[in-house]
Amino acid sequence: MMIIERIKELYDGEIELREPNTSVDLKVPEELRSILAEADGILETMTVPKTGEKITVGWILYSYEEMMKETAFFRDEYGIRGTVFANDGAGNPYYILYGKVFQFNPIDNESEPVANSLEEFFTAAE
Repeated sequence: MMIIERIKELYDGEIELREPNTSVDLKVPEELRSILAEADGILETMTVPKTGEKITVGWILYSYEEMMKETAFFRDEYGIRGTVFANDGAGNPYYILYGKVFQFNPIDNESEPVANSLEEFFTAAE
């Protein structure tokens, strides 16, 4: 999976891939289903300098369960369409709709296109 490899590069390997999930609803876009079939979510990790312990920082790409929860919330509360797959760290979700990636700002109640595909989204993330 090219996107997972790209994420590994972006985070210098400091990621954790969750167990694959092949029971994903067909309403989820194919781009996300193919990632979830390899990893049911991708977490950013870091190593604590003093202890060497590896800890979780947060989601890079939500698990299927988290995607469904966040998608339902933003659909019900704000009327956005599409599938929420991540956020910007400040609570503003990224979602995919008709193959394009958008970011939603709940304060302004506006969506902005950020990439023409999920692959472009992670390629442009440098």
